[in-house]
Amino acid sequence: MTTTKPVNSDLRQVSRQNLPEVITNRQTSTDITELQTRFGNSETLLAAFNPSQQIRFCRDVDRCHFGNAPTLGMVRAAYGDNVSEVWLQIQLNDLSEFAGCREKIKPHQINELAGMIAEDYGHYRLTEFMLFFQRFKSCRYGRFYGAVDPMVILQALADFDRERMVAVNNKRKEDEQASRQTEDDAYKELRQRYAQRVPDAFTPAAAIDFLQYRLMGYDCMPDDRLAQEIDEIKNGRKTLPKDVANILAIVRKNFEINN
Repeated sequence: MTTTKPVNSDLRQVSRQNLPEVITNRQTSTDITELQTRFGNSETLLAAFNPSQQIRFCRDVDRCHFGNAPTLGMVRAAYGDNVSEVWLQIQLNDLSEFAGCREKIKPHQINELAGMIAEDYGHYRLTEFMLFFQRFKSCRYGRFYGAVDPMVILQALADFDRERMVAVNNKRKEDEQASRQTEDDAYKELRQRYAQRVPDAFTPAAAIDFLQYRLMGYDCMPDDRLAQEIDEIKNGRKTLPKDVANILAIVRKNFEINN
C-alpha cells in the first residue's frame, strides 16, 4: 500500500496540492479505459465525488447502489492506490469535522483507516461510500462521544454492509422477476403469432406444430413464404429431414414438450 500524506482539512474543496496525479497499475479492460476517458485525470474524478455532493447523490439510494459511479477498486486500477485512499481520506476528514468532537481523528488514523477500508470494501461504488457517510452523519449508526473513533466507523461500515446486501439481494430478485416476465411476454407473443399464421394451430391437423415453428425459423419468414411452406408440407411436397425430426423428438422427450 502506498503511504500518503494527510489531506487538507478543508472538506469542501478539492486541493490540487493534496491530490497529485498518480497513474499506476493501469489496466486495459474496457471499464478502466472508459473510466479514464470519462474523467480524464484523477483530480477531475475526485472533484466530481467531493463530500459536498453527498446530499445530492444520496437523494436517490438506488442510484447510489446501482448507478454508473465507479467502484473504489476501479479507481485504484485506473489511478493507483494513492488516489483511491486520498479520496477516502477526504470523506473521513469531512465526517470528523461534521461530528464536531473536541478530539479530531488523527492523520495517522486517517491513513490507516483509509487503507483498511480500501482493502475490504473496494467493490463499493464511490456513491455507496457517500451514502454510508451521509447516513452516519444522521446518527443511523450511533455517534461519537468526545473523540472521533476509527473503530466506531469500521463497526458502522459493517452495519451498512448488511443493509447494502439486503438492497443488492432485493435488486437481484427484482431483476430476475423482470427477466422472467419479459420471457413470459415474449413466449405469449410467439404463441399468438403462431396461432394467427398457421392454420389449425395447436391441433394435430397443423402442418407445423408449435415446436417446429419456434425452432426452425418459421417465425422469421414473411407471411407469403410461410404460407407456401405450409402448403408444400400439407401436400407432401416437403417433409422434415430425418435428422431434424429426430432432434425435435429428442427435444420433446427431454423437455416434456407437448405443444
